[in-house]
Amino acid sequence: MCHITREGRWLFLLMWLPLSVAAQPALFPFVERSRYGLIDQTGTVVVEPNYEGAQMSSEGLAAVRFGGAWGFINASGSTAVGFQFVNVFPFSHGLARVEHRGAWTFVDAAGDRIGPDEYSSALDFSEGLAPVKGAPGTVAGLEPRWGYIDSSATLVIPEQFTRALPFSEGLAAVEITKKFLVVSVGTRWGFIDKAGQWIIKPELMSARSFAGGLALVRDADGWGYMDHEGAMTIRVDYDQMFSFTKENGLARVLKDGLWGYIDTTGAEVIRATYERANDFSDGRAQVMMGGLWGYIDREGQVFIAAQFEHARPFRNGLAYVTLEGRPGYINRDGAFVWRQDH
Repeated sequence: MCHITREGRWLFLLMWLPLSVAAQPALFPFVERSRYGLIDQTGTVVVEPNYEGAQMSSEGLAAVRFGGAWGFINASGSTAVGFQFVNVFPFSHGLARVEHRGAWTFVDAAGDRIGPDEYSSALDFSEGLAPVKGAPGTVAGLEPRWGYIDSSATLVIPEQFTRALPFSEGLAAVEITKKFLVVSVGTRWGFIDKAGQWIIKPELMSARSFAGGLALVRDADGWGYMDHEGAMTIRVDYDQMFSFTKENGLARVLKDGLWGYIDTTGAEVIRATYERANDFSDGRAQVMMGGLWGYIDREGQVFIAAQFEHARPFRNGLAYVTLEGRPGYINRDGAFVWRQDH
């Protein structure tokens, strides 16, 4: 999801819904005379620019900032959740992560908190559970730990991890502190199931979430991709690697200063020829060629020629780009549907 600030900088923020809610078309933030509104996929103004900030809508609601605080509005511009939050993230699986008075919690589409607890940090719900970090304690030097709550805010996996990622494909990557007697000797990553049981023991130096049946991990021999049984199925020699995308099963990799993409067998299916690259989204990936950004498809064919000074991933059919100093949104054919005035 993306978020546009008052200064025009874009930040990319990371169940049980009725189809009518989940399928509502997305609305996109735009700026006019330093105020923010929302457009639809055709570039038609849906919500007039009356706000100090805005985010792309999700599940029928869009976060907007007014009077220095964030709240949520619907497609008609009516307030759904009042302006009271310092920070917000888009709705995901019927709940939104919000920061209020220095603590994080979750609210539903009516603005009601799902439980009384507030957390020092939290991540979005995924597969019915959300990672949360407990409130700071009163004992100096004793840091709060991460656990997992369900949609009723019940703590179903106790707070015991130094770091925790959302569940994906039934498993979650978590980090614990390894000790010898009572002395901490470092941290290690492993994977747990929804009962909190270790499926892959915490013996890894680093780990990312599963996607396409594989997780990017680092062990004593270096980086590679591990399956659900803990077997390292791909060992590849790249300078940098990223996780596979759930959308099309490709992962971006860096070799000798250039980016390409591999599939889940480890084969380089899009040759490393790009100066910069991003993950696939909406069937396209933005790549840099000759200092400018364009978009390729899964076969590596240039779909939209490299011409933009800045470019963001496609989300819900549109991508935010800058051409000749003017930002705007293009559709999947590369045509502008909205462009900011000079």
